[in-house]
Amino acid sequence: MKSSIKKAGLFLFLIVGIILAQPPQNRTERAVERLKEKLTLTKEQEKNIKVILDDQQEAMTKEREQHQGDRDAMRAAMIKHRDEADKKIEKLLTKEQKKKYEEYKKERQEMMKNRMRESN
Repeated sequence: MKSSIKKAGLFLFLIVGIILAQPPQNRTERAVERLKEKLTLTKEQEKNIKVILDDQQEAMTKEREQHQGDRDAMRAAMIKHRDEADKKIEKLLTKEQKKKYEEYKKERQEMMKNRMRESN
């Protein structure tokens, strides 16, 4: 059980590292572009999701500055901000888009798990 928790913690830490290694604007634009393709977003949805993701990036930058070196605090903050952004995004989506969004999140999670396995 502890091993699973440690692996999950390492997984989240690596995700944060990968995300933080990219310029924030590029991350947001790429994320919106992926969602646009996967969910067939309207222009209004694209604009609103970009604002949500920009806000999330700004909040994470502040958290990173506040919790330097504290992995547990950073992981908790990342999860909190990701969940908040997900809820806001889901409010903008149609029923069909929500289904596709859930599938997309599962695909991304599986892709990250595979990266973790490959790096071990």
